[in-house]
Parts: sequence; C-alpha cells; structure tokens
Amino acid sequence: MKLLINKDKLHDKSPQQYSFSKWGNVVRKMSPAKRIEMIRNGVKVSLLVDAGQYYGLSQKKLAKLLGISNATITRKLNSQEKLGPIESERLARIALIETEAEEVFTSPELAKQWMLEPNLVLGESPLSLLDTDTGADEVRKILAAIADGSVA
Repeated sequence: MKLLINKDKLHDKSPQQYSFSKWGNVVRKMSPAKRIEMIRNGVKVSLLVDAGQYYGLSQKKLAKLLGISNATITRKLNSQEKLGPIESERLARIALIETEAEEVFTSPELAKQWMLEPNLVLGESPLSLLDTDTGADEVRKILAAIADGSVA
C-alpha cells in the first residue's frame, strides 16, 4: 500500500507513518534532537518491511544489514515491537543515504539501482556497506564525487 503525502501536512504525522521510500526525506528534515529521540525510542518494524520491499531484499539480508538475527526480526514482526536504537539508527542511515542518492541521480529508480549494484570504487554495492559508519562515509564520498562530476 502506497501512501500519498500532502507536503503541507508533512510534519503533522509521525515519521513512522510514511513508506520507506518517503521516510528518508522526513527524517532528513528533522532536527538532530528529534532524530535522536526517534532513534532512541525505536522505529516501527513495518519500516523494515517497507525497506525490504523497496530494495527487493529478503528478511535474511535485511537482518545482516541491520546487524540483528533473522529470528529477532521475525519476533518483532509477530509482536509488532519497535526496532532497537541500533537497528533504528542503521535503518535511518539507509533511508538518508537513499535520499542523498535520489538527489544526485534525480530519480528514485536510478538511485535504487545504484545502491543495489556492485560499485567498482567501493568494491561492493553501496547498500551493503551501510551497516557501518565507515561504509556510510565512503558511500557519501562517492555520491559527493558523482554530484561534483569527479566520478563517471
């Protein structure tokens, strides 16, 4: 189910009420204090499901990317628990970098394709590196270089 977003009402709803593909923009517009609060409180596990559907990833691959077990995801899905702060922060990081990639490539589809395909400079797909801060920094460097025209 896709959600339509009225830009005037963007801040009236919890950021967790949007699909994953729009969530990055909402999180990006949050103040750092609000983002920290959201991460500490945990995000709904449904955003994880949306992320998996958006990228076409299995639950097992998502679990690896977020650094949690597949069984933990299943348990949280069944009980509708929120993700913990670490998983919430990693999921927010993925959404934020996806948003940056969409700006660079001016297309959600091109950004998603770039995130999923192996990158010669990075040695693997950008998405697969987002489980660590260092990997995220490297992906952001490549995006900045592409935006500046430094990388073909």
